Formats: sequence, C-alpha cells, structure tokens
Amino acid sequence: MKFCYFGGNVSLKNSNIDQLEDAHFESVLFTYRQMQGDFFTIIARTMNLNQKIKYMVAIRPHALSAQYLTMINQSINEIQKDRLQINIITGHIKPDEFDFGGILGSITDKSSVPDRTNYMIDYIKELDNMKKNNINIPDCYVSCTNNYSLEAAAKLNYKIIFSYKDYKFGYFLDKSVEGQEKPGDAFDLSGKKITLAISPIIRETQEEIDSEFPKDVVVNLYGGKSYKDRPRFAKDTAYFTYDRFVSFIKELESKDINEVLLNGIPQSERDNLISYVKRYVEEHEHN
Repeated sequence: MKFCYFGGNVSLKNSNIDQLEDAHFESVLFTYRQMQGDFFTIIARTMNLNQKIKYMVAIRPHALSAQYLTMINQSINEIQKDRLQINIITGHIKPDEFDFGGILGSITDKSSVPDRTNYMIDYIKELDNMKKNNINIPDCYVSCTNNYSLEAAAKLNYKIIFSYKDYKFGYFLDKSVEGQEKPGDAFDLSGKKITLAISPIIRETQEEIDSEFPKDVVVNLYGGKSYKDRPRFAKDTAYFTYDRFVSFIKELESKDINEVLLNGIPQSERDNLISYVKRYVEEHEHN
C-alpha cells in the first residue's frame, strides 16, 4: 500500500516533510488555496534531493493552463525528476472566495459544478493530447465526484482520487436539489486506478474510540474556528482500532486499491495518524 498525506506544510520556517518521509509516506498533497501562496515555487526552493517523498499540488484547471502546467513540470524535473505530482480538481469554492475571482474566462470559480466538471474533463483530454505529441506531462491524479469525471479519467488511464464517503455508500450523492442530498448514480471502480481519500481516526481499542468520540460528538474541522462542524461518522471520517485499520488496508489491496490519501482531521489527530502509518509500514511492508 502507498500512503499519501493530505494537507502538508512546506516552507523555510514550517515543514512536516521530514516527519512524513520518516513515516514512509509516498507523497504529500498540498491543497489549493489562494491565500497559501504558490507551492511550486516553495517546492523548488525547499526540495531535499536525498529524500524520495513526492510533492502533489492541487490545481483548479480553469486557473492554470495545461500548457503552463507542463512547463512547470519540466522545470521541477530539472531539479529532480519524478518528484512532482498533480491533483486536478474542479474545486470546492469556499465562502471567503465568493467575493473575488481573479480568473477571466468562460469558466471561473463561480461557474456551476457541471460546467467546472466538463472543463476538467476537457483539460485532462488536452493533457493526454500533449502526451501523444511527446510533451512531458506530470503524474496526474484526478479527483472524481460523479460518473462523468470518473469514466472520463479512467478511459484516459489517469489515477483517480475517490472519496471514502462515496466508496462506503456505493453511489454518488445526487445534489441536484439544494440542501437535499439523496442517493444518486452507482459506480464501478473495477479496473480503475483508485486512490481512496479517507480521514481515519485510529486508537488501540474500541473502548478508547467510544470514550473519546461518542456518536453525537461534533468535530470542528478548523481547530476551533466556527467554520464547519460535523458529527461522528459523517463524510470521510472513519474510526478504527489499529488491528481493524490493518485489516482495512488489506481489504483495499484485495480490491486492487493500492493507494490511500490520509487526512488528519481534526488537526490534533495528525501526529497520531502519521505515527500509526509509520508503525503499519514497518510492521507489514518493511519486514
């Protein structure tokens, strides 16, 4: 199993790359956020050539042309080859992004989800076109939240980041009516290159889980800021004893899912999650 860490820190003053490398993570994903600065620049400045961990940068395709993305990839490859990965996303537009754009064109952050999905599909087709014309494109992971993007990405043989929420339900949620999510289209993951995105909370025993996280607990996603709360068992959070986590990873491998993208939510769980991944790899992969 390959482990990727969601939401890494990398700068001259604050970085968890050494910790993730030591814990045997394959890669680290940096989220898309205008206020965070340009991760490509930071990666070029801070990349340790003696490490193996890869840097995955999330991009909204309507914000960066396929042509310019391949130029960035070529420049990073000049520093060290095959250390850059890209997560192509339609974008979850946050409340503090509604009042400004910074993007001029037919598709922007304010476009509908179907329009942004169609643009993303055209984007990955264009990257595939460039590859056929001997342009060196980056290693891309496409986040898929509906059957249109899932099948388009699979047809072009892209790696696919897939939500644990959808995986456990067995269908995509139908969001066509505002505020009324309901079961939508089923999907078929067989034969596809799936990276499962999940937020695991791991403890040694079930008693610890039940004591710390009663079923009606509310978990704040942003460390105390009243931005978004969610109850236990909602969305992509899953609660495991360590032994059950081991079984879950083996279960995924039996289904030919060989990569997971792990998010430490809430923030207080991050060091704990990283330590459990290190333990798992050293006990089950490096023996």
